[in-house]
Amino acid sequence: MAKISFVLLVVALIAFVHVSEASKEKDRDEKGIENDLHEAKDLIEEDLKEKEKNIKSLESEVNMLTKSEKMLDDIGEAHKKGESLEPYGKKLKKFTRKVKQAPKEKRGSVVQNILKDLGLNGGRN
Repeated sequence: MAKISFVLLVVALIAFVHVSEASKEKDRDEKGIENDLHEAKDLIEEDLKEKEKNIKSLESEVNMLTKSEKMLDDIGEAHKKGESLEPYGKKLKKFTRKVKQAPKEKRGSVVQNILKDLGLNGGRN
């Protein structure tokens, strides 16, 4: 009888050890998953900030292109009517300064910026 109770005690201890190791492993896995989730969240937030920055850059470039298109339309209309183009000289100089002051990143074409933002090869670095 003593041998049977000793064997049962050993089996119970082995089962307890397996259960405790499994719970420790489960806790480690949960912590690992939680850390991975935090890292993924940080990467997503960083990527989102970069995308927002690129969107703002594209919006400012579109505004600049819209202004230049309007100016060119005005100059074209003045030329068609035979008006003097002198008043547009100052506007063109101001606009040229704005374009030269723009960061080099903004000087690329809109299509290249969009392709770059999408991660396609057409957007050269």
